[in-house]
Parts: sequence; C-alpha cells; structure tokens
Amino acid sequence: MSEPHTFNPLVWVRNSFLAGVALVLPFVVTGWLIWTVVNLIDNNVWPLLPQRVQPLAEAIPGVGVAFAIATLTIIGALAGNYVGRLALRWTERLVTQLPIVRSIYGGSKQVFKQFAAPERTSFKEAVLVEFPRPGAWAIGFVTNEDAGEITSEVGDELVAVYVPQAPIPTSGFLIYFPRTALKPISLGPEEALKRVVSLGIIKEDASEPAPLRRS
Repeated sequence: MSEPHTFNPLVWVRNSFLAGVALVLPFVVTGWLIWTVVNLIDNNVWPLLPQRVQPLAEAIPGVGVAFAIATLTIIGALAGNYVGRLALRWTERLVTQLPIVRSIYGGSKQVFKQFAAPERTSFKEAVLVEFPRPGAWAIGFVTNEDAGEITSEVGDELVAVYVPQAPIPTSGFLIYFPRTALKPISLGPEEALKRVVSLGIIKEDASEPAPLRRS
C-alpha cells in the first residue's frame, strides 16, 4: 500500500508561487515590451511635432505613436492616388541611382512588403537543416525554391533557406542547401517560428501554462 499523501505547507507555497509567476509573468513581459516600444517611438517623434504640441506629447505617453500612425496612414493613402504614385516613382528613381543606398532600400522594401502583405510571406516551409555542423539540427525556413542564379554557379539545384538565430529571428543566416539535405517537419512556419523565439520551450497548441507537478 502506498503511503497517504501528507500536506506540506512549504511545497504548497512553492508550487503556488511558481504557478503565479507562470500566469503573471507573460502579462508583465508583454506590458513592458509595449511600454518600451511606445516610449522609443515617442522620444523620436515628439521633437518633430510643432513646439506648442511638444509639451503635451512629453506629458502623455502614446501621443508620438498616434502621430506616427496618422502620418503613415496619410502617406499610404496619398500614395494610392495618381499624384502620390508619381511622387513615389520619382523618389524611388532618385534613390536607385545611389550605389549603396539602393541596395539597402531594395532589401528593406522587400522585407517590409512581407509585413504589409502577410498572405504572401516568403517563409514557404519550415524544415530542419544540419547547421552549423553535421549532426546538429536547426530550424530553417525555405524562402526561395528558384535559386537559378546560384545554381548556375555551383552546378547543383539549390534551395534558399533562412536559419534564424534564437531568440531574435530577425538576425540569422541565408544558406543554400540541396533539396535532399532538407528534413521536412510537421510544424507550419508560424509554429516553427514560435519555437525559435521561445528557445524551444513552447510546444504546439501550448496556449496555457502546463500544470505544475506537485511533490
């Protein structure tokens, strides 16, 4: 027969505390990140506002964010009409004449287009690749299956794969692998990206923290 379970107040306090941390900490981290981003935008935008509005922008958090959103919305609306398209075309033509600037502009334009049109995301498929050495597997994302300009140089059919660095997926490595070197996984790109950001802690459909095991 197993021994009857005895109540241990220290174990109860420990488990209750850890359960509270697991429930509250995500809200705290989310709030902190939002507050940090709002302050960052405010501090960079309010000096551009008219002087009579600047004291209000300094006193009320979010005024700079609201101004930035309104300005971007107006620019996006103006770019949709004939005059706006002409001005945008003229500006792009000017930028593309500058040797270094045109490379930065072209790359950033393609990246931000993915945010504006998420249904056309370049992350076509999540895969496993052997990186940085054989026997070590990393999550990668197929971004381009038509790498003809690279294939012609090496003579093999290659696939462009982006291997992000955890926990900041915006920095990583663009590597060309043979299709046979990729190992498909059952996770979609969005779920696989969650694994990278969470350092592998988050599991699929883990919307709630797992219950703590009691001693």
